[in-house]
This record gives sequence, C-alpha cells and structure tokens, in this order.
Amino acid sequence: MRIYADHAATTPVSDEAWEAMQPFLREHFGNASEPHWAGREARLGLDGARVRAADALGVDSADVVFTGGASEADNIAILGRATRGPGRIVTTPLEHPAVSGAVEALGQHGCEVVMLPVDADGRVPVESLDAAVQPGDLLCSLIWASNLTGVIQPVAEAAAICADRGVPLHLDAVQACPALEVDVGSLPGEVTAAVAGHKLGGPKGVGLLCGRGLATLQPVLFGGGQERALRPGTESVAQAAGLAAALAAARADRGRYARYRAVRDGYEAALRAGVPGVTIVGERAERTPGHSLVLIEGLNGHALVALLDEQGVAAAAGAACASAESSASLALTAMGVTAEEARGALRLSFGALSEDAHGTLAAGAVVRSAELLRRASAVV
Repeated sequence: MRIYADHAATTPVSDEAWEAMQPFLREHFGNASEPHWAGREARLGLDGARVRAADALGVDSADVVFTGGASEADNIAILGRATRGPGRIVTTPLEHPAVSGAVEALGQHGCEVVMLPVDADGRVPVESLDAAVQPGDLLCSLIWASNLTGVIQPVAEAAAICADRGVPLHLDAVQACPALEVDVGSLPGEVTAAVAGHKLGGPKGVGLLCGRGLATLQPVLFGGGQERALRPGTESVAQAAGLAAALAAARADRGRYARYRAVRDGYEAALRAGVPGVTIVGERAERTPGHSLVLIEGLNGHALVALLDEQGVAAAAGAACASAESSASLALTAMGVTAEEARGALRLSFGALSEDAHGTLAAGAVVRSAELLRRASAVV
C-alpha cells in the first residue's frame, strides 16, 4: 500500500502542465527578452502563460508577475512596501514563514507589527480585523487558507475593510488556489496574492504574484528589469507555461472539491471511531476540502509520521518547510492548543492522487500506529 496524503506539501505535475511545458524546454528555448525569432517564440509562450494565469485568477494579464516560487512572491509583496518607510503592519500568527519572516525583518527595521487574534478554530474574527486595520497602515497580510489546518480566512471582509481605509492587502493564496475558486480580481482595493505552482499540479521553482497592488510595489531585487522589474532575471517560459496550465486545469475541474472532501471526511470519521482522544482542528470552521489536522492525545506526531511511512502512508506532523515546527507551534498556541497537545499534531492532506478508499485506509494505518505507540509507552 502506498498512499500519498501530503498534498499540502507538494503535488505531482499534472498532465496538462507537463504537456504545456514541453515545447519550451527544447523547441522554443529562446530568451524571451531577445528580439530575434527564438526570443519572439519564447515571448509568445510567456505572454500566453500570463494571459492564461490571469484568466484563472480573475485579474488583468498586466497584473501577473512570474516568480521563482510563492516564498519569493510573498517577500516581494511585503518587502516591496518597506521603501515607504516604517509603518504599521497587521498580520496573523497563522502565516507561512515566507510571510512571517519578511514581516519580522521589517519589524527589526522600525515597523510596528500588529498580530491579530484567532479563535479556537484558527479563524481571525472579522471584528478584530475591523478594529486593527487603520488608515495609513503600511500593509495587512493574511493567509487565505492555512497550510496547517486548511481553515479559510474571511478574505472578502478583510479586502473590504482594507479598501475602505486605503490599506494594501497581501494574501498568501498558496493553499487556497488548489482547493477554492480564487478570484483575486473581484476583491476591492489594492490587493496582491501569491501562488505556488507545485501546490496545484505545476512544477516546482515557479510561482506568481498578482493583483492591482503590484503598481505600488518597489523592487527589492535588481537585474535586467524583467517582470515589471519586480522579479528580474531570464524568465523560465516552460515553468510559467506549466503553472498557467495547472491553474487552468484546476479551475476547469470543479468536481475535485467534492472528491477531496469525501476522502477527507471518510478519513476523519474512521479515525474518530478507531483512536481515542482525537481532536480535529478547525472542524467548526470552513476548511479547504482536503486538509485534516488532528491532535492525538498522548502521542507524538513525528513518531506517528515515521510509523505511517513504514506502512506506505505519506503524512506530515506539520508544514513542509525548514521552520515548520516553530511556525506550527506559533499557530496552534494562538488557537489555545497547549504544547503537550501540539506534540500529537498529525496532518494528512488529500488531493489529486487520492482515491476513494484512501481516507479509510490511511485512518486504519493511523489506528495501528497509535496502538503500537501506546503499547510501547505502557511498557516503558
């Protein structure tokens, strides 16, 4: 048995993305900045990818900048505000390290960082946003859907509040794009959003930053001036084409939401029936359809992941990044989870590779692993 239940960490390249990339790896290999025939062929591919990605996200093609990934896009969106001088930044304890690290860096250079509270389900109350965001703030940065729990934030309300007060809003849309109908263009005000290719069936090493808010960003990287001078360097046309194709494919296959949710719900129901002391984090809030973060009383999430791997189930104790443990701990603590409870955190995330039976099969593997760990603990 091999079950991949870590789609929140990365996904395989989809057929659509793979096919879109092929022509630009060898046949149309030119540098898109060059005026000759090879460059023009590459430029056509890049322009086409930009239009396709823009259509999928509801924005104008001029408001799409391809980057080397979502972490880079987040950094550009946040650090690109710093040239306006120190100011207030409103954010949450739920953010990915690409956001929290950039915000922390600005905090060390004179910016005031206002941390929004979250409820027990990991959702920012709208009234807290309304009270915190003030005219003249440098930025409000909000994760659209948590990479840890899948809980979806009140993005429409946040955009309305920020627009009303003239405050730019940045959204980390990395986990939202594979699982929700993301329409950045419908949000009012000066909004930017970051997207990662490999989270939704595109290649690794490519992302994008989009939205009307690009116009007021200042460069933090310098080079040849490509991508509105916000992400200079020779563009990877193949990767841009793959990301755009993956976005378009995800938007076209709306039935996937119900499939992911059914697998996730089957997993959680079977887990509850088979393992005592299970808490499903964020279950009372709206979540992305494939995410499931559970806390299992008295057990260690990392030990569970290791035992699941031995049974062919790929899962995670937290998010797949270098500072995952600390960022997960910060988010869970903000939700009122104790350090002891957080030790038993286990995340499974279902998606493109998930089959109908994978939820219950994965739950069975967790049940066996939990029983083994509890027996071992009793012997000690």
